[in-house]
Amino acid sequence: MKRFVSYLFLFSAIAFTSCNKLNIYDKKDAKLKFSSSIITFDTIFTSVSSITKRLVVYNPYSGDINTDIYLLGDNNSYFSLNINGVAARKLTDVEIPAKDSIFIFVKVIINPNQQNTPMLLTDTIRFFTNGNTQNVELLAYGQDANFIVPNRSLGNLSYFIVAGEGEEVTWTKEKPYVIYGYAVVDSVGKLNIEAGTKIYVHKKGGLWIYKGGCLHVNGTQDEPVVFQGDRLEDFFQDDYEQWDRIWINEGSQDNIINYAVIKNAFIGIQAEILDKDMGNKLILTNSIIKKSAGMGFLAKNYTVEAYNNIIANCGQHCIALTQGGTYTFIHNTIYNAYSLGTRATPSVFFSNYYIVNNVMYLSDFHCDFINNIVWGTNKREFNCDYDKSALFQANISHCAFKSDTSFPTYFTSMLLNKDPLFEKVADYDFQLQAASPCKGAGKSSTGVLFDIKGNSRNAPPSIGAYE
Repeated sequence: MKRFVSYLFLFSAIAFTSCNKLNIYDKKDAKLKFSSSIITFDTIFTSVSSITKRLVVYNPYSGDINTDIYLLGDNNSYFSLNINGVAARKLTDVEIPAKDSIFIFVKVIINPNQQNTPMLLTDTIRFFTNGNTQNVELLAYGQDANFIVPNRSLGNLSYFIVAGEGEEVTWTKEKPYVIYGYAVVDSVGKLNIEAGTKIYVHKKGGLWIYKGGCLHVNGTQDEPVVFQGDRLEDFFQDDYEQWDRIWINEGSQDNIINYAVIKNAFIGIQAEILDKDMGNKLILTNSIIKKSAGMGFLAKNYTVEAYNNIIANCGQHCIALTQGGTYTFIHNTIYNAYSLGTRATPSVFFSNYYIVNNVMYLSDFHCDFINNIVWGTNKREFNCDYDKSALFQANISHCAFKSDTSFPTYFTSMLLNKDPLFEKVADYDFQLQAASPCKGAGKSSTGVLFDIKGNSRNAPPSIGAYE
């Protein structure tokens, strides 16, 4: 009898275990649910700080589920995890009962007074469940700054409105601004940025001046406004795509950018009309755009005036004026020696059309391109193309171009294939040497009286941004 009872107990245990195994959810479509997809530590740190936040991980299924949980950062990560009571950077086969949840406590320790602390601290909690991968992002602020974190989304774009409808906002230089996602100036809103202000943008983020909005960047020669990525370590200085772009749409006021430095973006500035022309233009002066993975300046059917700018080292075009528009470019220096891969495109490209998803958008094109240097490592650094269904009109004169093809229809009084003799391109010093053929070779009476350094223009002036 005792032996029968023992067998019966063993059978019940096996049956109970088997029943539990049948209650495991092991389908490949398994997706956990989280209390948040981004955990943000939004305290402005003024002393050594240790902050803990909670992440709830839900199992929405009627069966138990097992998942592996990892903190992706290395051992130097500022973050640490406590997974259901276990302190660990990695924990496998974590069971979450059916229709139940577990808790993960995330801690970050930061000393904001340590000068080499990154502006933004990031890491990722990765969940590997039945062959599926899911991430929860961790974000903390390592230095004292004005932090802009998205609270809305539009498709795959996350954003925060920094200037609402009819609102005028001013950013000052007292503390830097850190943008995570997109900072948006809404319709009839206006953003002023004072001289000396520094803006750091996280990966895939940017500044969006939505249609009807307005941007005034008011830098000076001594205190330019700087836009760059938020990774300040030396290793990232040659990352040509730290952030996305400054995106400017049509508006009822002129957009003005004076003495700005825009670097390490995918596209430095993209100016385009989304709906219809509202009569405004972009005035870009005395600014430097460099190290763009895509294009330095992209315009689509816009109105632009650009004087005394330097646009250098881009993975595609330094300047692309497309889909029509009205453009005036005078005394700019364009140089392209992009070194991170093969560049098949010329530094400057003009067109009255733009193709998206095999659909052509085109409009009349007008451009005055005077006293500009276009130089680089390709044989042809200028090209244009147009569709005869719309007007294409280009007045290109007194420019120094590197090109294996002449464009007699558009070229007047040109310096072709004569080295401009810059001082030191490796240091982005595009001042002209004394023997430069660009010295005194420009067209007079263009209305541009000073160069990028504030020096008076001679008569005739030198070609490029520097006199």
